[in-house]
Amino acid sequence: MKSPWRLRDYVFAAFMTIGMLVSAFVIGPLVPTFTELVFWAPVGGIFLTLGMARLQKRGSVALMIMPFAILMTPVSSIITLYLFLTTLLTEGVVFLRGNYRSKANRLLGAVVFFVSAVVIGLVIAGFIAGEEYAELLIKPWLIGGLAIAGGITGSIGWWLGESIVRQLKRAGKLDADL
Repeated sequence: MKSPWRLRDYVFAAFMTIGMLVSAFVIGPLVPTFTELVFWAPVGGIFLTLGMARLQKRGSVALMIMPFAILMTPVSSIITLYLFLTTLLTEGVVFLRGNYRSKANRLLGAVVFFVSAVVIGLVIAGFIAGEEYAELLIKPWLIGGLAIAGGITGSIGWWLGESIVRQLKRAGKLDADL
């Protein structure tokens, strides 16, 4: 079976994964507990959008996030699990709409990814990690508020990413169909 991806697609996805991973490790310790995804979403959204715009095919988010999830396994199995589930949900929603060729589908992918990452991540942490995360399970308004904030900051990351895509396309440095 022939892969829909070329070597340069894998390399590009790897660089986007590295960008997301490094930015998560820089931003995570600087912000309050429970809000890491909200504060990381603008930066992570840039890399996610660049990857979706360049790769454009179904599975683009999985190609970037699954290695991220695997690399996070030594840090936290909770992070690995919620990244896996979030990726499945994001790819499933966008699968119904086609692929990542349009800005609207990339926006949808970014919003679904960050909103579901917040919700799924906090719920899984509440059940597995317990302690302060378990208290969130009785405060759905807080999880909902953080999910909305994650969607908004993820949209900001998408917008920044699309701005970069537009500039790269004008400069002839991005060979994506836009």
